[in-house]
Amino acid sequence: MLTAVARRLSAVALFLALPALAPPGHAQAPVGPAYVTRVVEGDTLYAELGGRLETVRYLGVNTPRIEHPTRGAEPYAAAAREANRRLVEGKWIRLVFDDLSRDGHGRLLAYVWVGDLFVNAAMVHYGYGEAAASTSITRYGEYFRMLEAGARQDGRGLWRDREAQAYHRPRPAAGTAGAGEYEEGAADASGGRVFSPSATPASPTPTGGGPGAPPASSPSYIPPRGTTITR
Repeated sequence: MLTAVARRLSAVALFLALPALAPPGHAQAPVGPAYVTRVVEGDTLYAELGGRLETVRYLGVNTPRIEHPTRGAEPYAAAAREANRRLVEGKWIRLVFDDLSRDGHGRLLAYVWVGDLFVNAAMVHYGYGEAAASTSITRYGEYFRMLEAGARQDGRGLWRDREAQAYHRPRPAAGTAGAGEYEEGAADASGGRVFSPSATPASPTPTGGGPGAPPASSPSYIPPRGTTITR
């Protein structure tokens, strides 16, 4: 089931990205493989890339900020972190950068793929991520917004909880006041599991579970016409 979801996310992502790939300087070749040593948040991980431990921040998506008056934010952040962990921790990934590969804190900003699974999109589709507000046009911005609308409509992930929807607080757009909040430290071996890779796989494939495909009425799955994936 997860493989089928991965293929659909990949196909729609490629279809929507085609116009943005036209300028030669905009698209970049995938980088990696990189080995995920630890998931930090629902939108952040540590990965070993070229012998160096890097902090990787998912590009174009955020962990939803839910400020429940009695539960606080942590239960929701923990659920998103666990969903991300199931997708990528201890696995090989490939990174695709946009115009800027790092943010002001030195983190890599990337679209992340594990096998055929577009992880940024999967987190939003499963209801544990949201499209990042932005003052500029991003390659997958509209796609992520479509996935978020589908997850909310179908009540997947965090959006299954009505109180989560009620106490959800949108994050400010990147580049605006209040958007620069950052608490994560530099990538190191402290504060959680850190794994070392044994060998680089020839072709990483996704494993583990995940929510099933949404019903045909969901806007998350509008089949792209004339789209094929080449390997």
